[in-house]
Amino acid sequence: MPDPSEHIAVILGPTCSWKSAVALQLAKRHDAEIISCDSMQIYRGLPIGTAQPSEEEQREVPHHLVGCLDIHELYTASRFAEMAEACRRDITSRGRRIIVVGGSGLYAKTWIYGMPLLPSDLTVSQAWSLKLATEEGRQTALLDIQRECAERKLEVPSDVILNPRRLLRACEVHQLTGKFPWELAKASVGSRHGFRQFCLLPDWTLLRARIRARTRQMLKAGWVEEAKAAAANGLLETPTARQALGYRDILEFLQRGAPGGEEALAELLGNRTVQYARRQMTWFK
Repeated sequence: MPDPSEHIAVILGPTCSWKSAVALQLAKRHDAEIISCDSMQIYRGLPIGTAQPSEEEQREVPHHLVGCLDIHELYTASRFAEMAEACRRDITSRGRRIIVVGGSGLYAKTWIYGMPLLPSDLTVSQAWSLKLATEEGRQTALLDIQRECAERKLEVPSDVILNPRRLLRACEVHQLTGKFPWELAKASVGSRHGFRQFCLLPDWTLLRARIRARTRQMLKAGWVEEAKAAAANGLLETPTARQALGYRDILEFLQRGAPGGEEALAELLGNRTVQYARRQMTWFK
């Protein structure tokens, strides 16, 4: 890589797919800095549950977009693209190389392909969060979207159907612009900055076992205490951080009196994470 701005390695994959470890080793070898492409690692106060790189790893290799936003701040694919682009300019101005790593496929796509920076409005987002808080609310919104798309001969992306966060964003953007994100995405300009994309898709049986083992490690590291502290700081009322995987499950489990103890909680969180990884695998394929 003679010119650091010519080639930017992008390592994507589902949770627990060793992508962070691969990125770290490559960064050490090539004198690179890492930009995190993760929708939740950006937040302070959630290092365990979002699997942020350790302090030692961050000392070994500079990481960007990790633990730098308050949980009450809104974070979207558009904002990621803006922040990542600022990081790119800073890193390349210092002659360093860049490795992007993460599991948020839409975030990566928004930056890499120059998709339009979609508008955000905290008030609108919070209003839709309340509407979509129940299964009935989500189904009603989804049916409305499917009906309108059918009338306009548009296809509804599978991730909007499968991922509540994508559904929320679709409702917000539609209210603000009258169009859906996938319509606006057609204005993308194509891959920029010489991105080279790699996707790690491990054997599914191996990945599931790794997810369950890491879930237990995270609980032993203090995930429950972290969830309690985040809740005391208003996590469940935040616009996007409240959707971080596992935190709501932990808090609801504790409210029920922790039936079955830590083993039952590990099973619950492991199942949730496996479901999430399956959705990620579908996206990347």
